[in-house]
Amino acid sequence: MTGAGPAREEALAALELIREGMPAAEALTQRARQRGLNPNDRALMAQLVYGVLRQRRYLDAWIRLFRRGSLEPKVEDILRLGFFQLGFLSRIPAYAVVHATVELAKSVQPEAAGLVNAILRRGVGKPPQNLPLAVRYSHPDWLVERWQRRYGLKVESILKADNEVPPLTLRVNPLKATREAVLEALAGFGVGAEPSRYLPEAVRVTGSLWLEDFPPFRQGWVSVQDESGMLVTWVMDPQPGERLLDATAGLGSKTTHLLERLGGRGSVLAIDQSQRRLQQLADNCQRLGLTGWSTQVGDARQLLPRLPERYHRVLLDAPCSGLGVLRRRVDARWRRKEEDLPRHQQLQQQLLAAALAKVEEGGVLVYSTCSVEPEETEAVIEAVRASGAAVAVETVEPYLPHPDLKQALDGPYLRLLPGEFGMDGFFIARLRRLGDTGPLPELKP
Repeated sequence: MTGAGPAREEALAALELIREGMPAAEALTQRARQRGLNPNDRALMAQLVYGVLRQRRYLDAWIRLFRRGSLEPKVEDILRLGFFQLGFLSRIPAYAVVHATVELAKSVQPEAAGLVNAILRRGVGKPPQNLPLAVRYSHPDWLVERWQRRYGLKVESILKADNEVPPLTLRVNPLKATREAVLEALAGFGVGAEPSRYLPEAVRVTGSLWLEDFPPFRQGWVSVQDESGMLVTWVMDPQPGERLLDATAGLGSKTTHLLERLGGRGSVLAIDQSQRRLQQLADNCQRLGLTGWSTQVGDARQLLPRLPERYHRVLLDAPCSGLGVLRRRVDARWRRKEEDLPRHQQLQQQLLAAALAKVEEGGVLVYSTCSVEPEETEAVIEAVRASGAAVAVETVEPYLPHPDLKQALDGPYLRLLPGEFGMDGFFIARLRRLGDTGPLPELKP
C-alpha cells in the first residue's frame, strides 16, 4: 500500500474548508469535482468527512489519551481521520489505517508524521471508556442536558439516531414514473433500494448512489427528500385548481412535491430570499416537467404584505435551528447554541403572522420545522394566536398516509423525534384561518 490515497487527501482538504466556515456538503462537492474523484473515492471521502464531524468529540477524547500538549488544526484533523477509521470502519485493518494516515501527514505536514504515527500506534485497540453521554455520542453538553430533561431515558436513542448515516430517500415523480419503475431502474443500476413502508411515493436507497450518475434522476423521475418532509404535503392536502403559496421555499423540495400533487391543475408561488436557491428550484421544476409555478425573491415578512391576492393554502416551512436533522447537517451540532432558540422564535412568529395574512378565509396554513424544540414549534403558534390571529389548530391525524405514524402525534401536531420510523426529526401543524389574522407580532429588542 503506498500513499494516503485521493479519498483521504480530499477528506482532509474538505475538513479544512469546513473549519473555515463552508457547509459540509458544499466542501465535499467542491473537492470531489476539483480532484475528479471516481465514485468509490467520492463515497469514501464523504464517509470520512461526515464520520469525523459526527464523532468529533468522541474522537478528540480518544486522541487526548495519547497526546501531550496542543495540536495544530490540520494535525488534529489528520488524527481524527485516523481514529475514525480505527473505531468505525472495521473493514480496514488497523495497520493499513496507521500507514495511510502517516502517509497523509507526510504529504501535508511532514514534520508531524512521527507524532501522528506514535499517537495512532498507542491508541490502536484502546478506545476511551466510561465517557459522559454527551462525549460518547459527540453532542454539545447543553443539548444533551436539554433532551434529558424532556425525554428522559429516550435521549440515548435520539443521540444514536443523530450519529447514524441517514438513508438517501427518493421521492417518485408520478408525472413521469411509478415507484416500481424507479425500483427496477435502481436494481438495474446495481443499487439496493426498498419501497417506504410509510409513504407510497418514497423509496429508501440502501446502496451507494451518486445522483448525478443516475439517469432517472436527470430525467426527472425522482427527487431527494426525507419522508418527514414529504409528510408536509400530505398534511397540506392540496386540491386541484387551488392557488398555493410556499412562503420560505429554499431549494424547493416541498414546492415541487406540491406541484406534483396538483398535476398541472393549480399553481404554486415560491418565495425565498436567495435568488440562487430559487434558480435551483426553477431548474428542478424544469427537470421534473412541472408547470404552474412562479417565484419571487424577497423576505416573506416584507414581501407578503405587498402581494395582492390570498391563497387557498399556504406553507411556512420556517427557518429554524435544524436540531431535528443533525444526522444530515452533521456540522450544525457544533454551531448551534441554546440562545439561538429565542432568536429563531421571534423570526418564526413574524413569518407565521405574515403568512396567515395571505390565507383566504377558511383556508389552510401548514407550519413545519426540522426542529422539535418547543420554542420553535407550538410556542410560535400560541404566541401568534395570542396576538389576535383568528386561527384554529386542526389535528393532522386524518392526513397521515400510514396508521403507524399516529404514534408520533403530540396533541393535534405531528412531532417526529430524530430517528423515529427511520425519518428525520420534524414538526408539522395544520391551521385554518377563521377571519382577520390580527397584528404582526413585534420583535423584542
